[in-house]
Amino acid sequence: MFNTMNYTVNQSPYTRRYQPRHLLAHYAIAQIDTLKLRSQDIIKAMHYPLKHTIPACDRLRHVLSSKYLGLDGSYSDKYFTADEFLATLFSVLEIPYEPFAEDIAQIKYDLIHSDNPVSKYSLRAQVEFEFNDANWMARGNAARLAHIRLPDGFAELEEAERHVIVKESICEHYQRYEGNLPFEGIIKGYELMTEQNNKVVDSLEYGLPKSSSV
Repeated sequence: MFNTMNYTVNQSPYTRRYQPRHLLAHYAIAQIDTLKLRSQDIIKAMHYPLKHTIPACDRLRHVLSSKYLGLDGSYSDKYFTADEFLATLFSVLEIPYEPFAEDIAQIKYDLIHSDNPVSKYSLRAQVEFEFNDANWMARGNAARLAHIRLPDGFAELEEAERHVIVKESICEHYQRYEGNLPFEGIIKGYELMTEQNNKVVDSLEYGLPKSSSV
């Protein structure tokens, strides 16, 4: 299952206006770069009418920069529902839709149960990659290495216990991946994000294990 997070990439003229907050968006943006598609090209291929190009481009940017991929109904028009927009976009980008159906279903589930007060934590490395001409699948697989899985029940632990686990997880990740990430990936630091009701309510940055910050 993919998590919402930000990624640091070398953006091209085709992708610099997008700011992905979900790994599916990161995949799509990487494919846009590979295919060298302008937003106008994508909108045209989705068969939007010419007079609706500008608002459709705005919707495209919104969807690819949204942690919910627009499935929260935050941007709509009369041409596509949120689901139809994603499916059509994936088709234009030559990305198979079915393999990601579970992830899309999870987004919808989280939206429905957004009144759940339990905090959700995600830990990731802040990595700079040199993707250059790598295809979208390779980029996505590399970006996933930045995610650090936290143990089940992490949210129920006391703060001191969580801090110990975070420190240990960071050290293990750094020892495993420093100098061993694809695409000349360089670990710049780490970040622990706390979400409640699908909103980031806290973010704590950690330095590298070799520094005094961890």
